[in-house]
Amino acid sequence: MSRNEGTANTSRRAFLRDVAAAGGIAAVAASATAVAARPAAVAAPAAARPKGYRVTPHVAKYYDKARI
Repeated sequence: MSRNEGTANTSRRAFLRDVAAAGGIAAVAASATAVAARPAAVAAPAAARPKGYRVTPHVAKYYDKARI
């Protein structure tokens, strides 16, 4: 019994590649239908928070401990 090993490995790899691609496509299709079926939610306006660096209580505590 003689078998061409190169063809068997290639076809096995191609099969696994195709199965992985099909799984990815199925996942995208499922998520796309789930998003389309969901009603649009009205987003509440975000509270205005100051941006940038803030000295919070735990930072102030660190500064007090780090002072020499």
